[in-house]
Amino acid sequence: MLKLLLIAADTSRFTNNNYAALEQELAKITNLMVYRKSGPINKILRRIPDKPDFILIINDVGKTFVPVVTGLADIDTPAGLMVNDAHRFVEQRRRFIVRNQIKTFFVICRHNFYQHYPHQKQHQVFFLPQFANTSIFKNYGSVKAIDLMMLGEVSFPQIYPLREKILQHYQGIPHFYHRPHPGWRDFTSEQAEQSLIGENYARTINQAKLFFACGSVRQVVTFKYFEVPACRTLLMAPTLPELEEIGLIPGKHFVDINEENFSEKAAYYLQHPKEREQITEAGWRFVHNHHSTAHRAEQLTRQITSIL
Repeated sequence: MLKLLLIAADTSRFTNNNYAALEQELAKITNLMVYRKSGPINKILRRIPDKPDFILIINDVGKTFVPVVTGLADIDTPAGLMVNDAHRFVEQRRRFIVRNQIKTFFVICRHNFYQHYPHQKQHQVFFLPQFANTSIFKNYGSVKAIDLMMLGEVSFPQIYPLREKILQHYQGIPHFYHRPHPGWRDFTSEQAEQSLIGENYARTINQAKLFFACGSVRQVVTFKYFEVPACRTLLMAPTLPELEEIGLIPGKHFVDINEENFSEKAAYYLQHPKEREQITEAGWRFVHNHHSTAHRAEQLTRQITSIL
């Protein structure tokens, strides 16, 4: 069994705790050792029970670039860096990569990663897309009482122009439901119960017939591309460059939209429930069968094993 050392912050109370769920799945299929703090790698290795076969670092979730590990270039254990938001912490990450001589990367979006780190094209870059924690994002059997829904960040129209247009078009219309993003931070149990995160978020999505999402101007396949179909709700979102490799097919698993046709397509699928149900069903089955947390943990393990 792969002996894996994961160096990452605790995200179990974070707005999106999918990486905490990924840890749980990795623990089922690897000999997983977890370390949470920054520090020299030799000091970290003395504090864990066994020498790892591979060291995986996740340090770009949240508002700060942590944990930061030093000395990786001086040990013989291979190490890799997971990159979520390549556009954040660019200089910090670049220094981290150079000082530690990291040559293995697991990225949620290749073109966004290469845009900011073009020199890494010569190294091992594995595509590891987002996923859905299907123990939370699932069909709760809710009555589809909401025709149109859009949840999340809309305060940056230069980054989310499609969301801005959708909000302007439907704002004030009774059958359109929108709530802003709750913020990227840790939540107490009491705060989580009152916020649109976790199960509350998933149950809300499950009440909608159609859900609008996008990948921003960066064209990143976000969590919503998996979580919305997983809740058995029809995803209305633009086609993105990496969706074909992921296997999410427009017209089969979701509906492709843009700034010009979103309202026309939404009206069509509200008026044609059989077609809406067919795509909703296919998207739901596809995510649960291919892009759950367990699937992503298995994919990551295979990628690491191929390096070794």
